[in-house]
Amino acid sequence: MQSDRELVGAVRAGDRPAFAELVRRHQRAVVATAWRVTGEYHSAHDVAQDAFVSAYRHLDGLRDGAAFGGWILKIAQRLAWRVRRRHPQLAELRDGDEPAARDECRPFDDALNDVVLAVARLPEQERTVVALRYFEGHSVHAVAEITGRPLGTVTKQLSRAHRRLRAWLAEVET
Repeated sequence: MQSDRELVGAVRAGDRPAFAELVRRHQRAVVATAWRVTGEYHSAHDVAQDAFVSAYRHLDGLRDGAAFGGWILKIAQRLAWRVRRRHPQLAELRDGDEPAARDECRPFDDALNDVVLAVARLPEQERTVVALRYFEGHSVHAVAEITGRPLGTVTKQLSRAHRRLRAWLAEVET
C-alpha cells in the first residue's frame, strides 16, 4: 500500500488514479468534517466534493505529501463554513420540524460534534493518524504505511491523541 506522500507524488507526476485512491482513503473523514459544520447530509457531500476538487487544483501548494489527510480536512472545514455562512438556513434544517426525531438524534449529533471538534484540535500529525485509523478504518499497520512513519511512531501518536481526546472530552461532559 502506498503512503499519502507517495500518492501525492504520483498525482503530481500525472497519475490520476493515485488521486482517486487519496479520495477513497480520506472521503469519510472529509464528509464527517463537513457534516459537523453544515449539519446537513447533502451539503456535506457537496462540500467534500468541492474540497477534493480544490485539493487537486492546489496540490502543488502542499509541501509535504504525508500531510495530505490533515490538509484536506482543513480545506473541507473552510469550505463548509463558507457554505454555512452563505446558507444559514442549514442550521434550521438540521433541527427540522419534528421534535421527536430531533430529540432522538440530538445526543448522537452532539457527541459526534464533540468528537470531531476534539480531533480537529489535535496537532496535525496526531489528527492525521486518528483520522486514518478511526474515520477511515485503517489498521495501525496500514496507517504507518500510508503516512510513511514507523509503526512505533504511529502507535505513540495514537496513544498521545487518545490521552488528549479523553481529557478534552471529559471537560465537555462536565
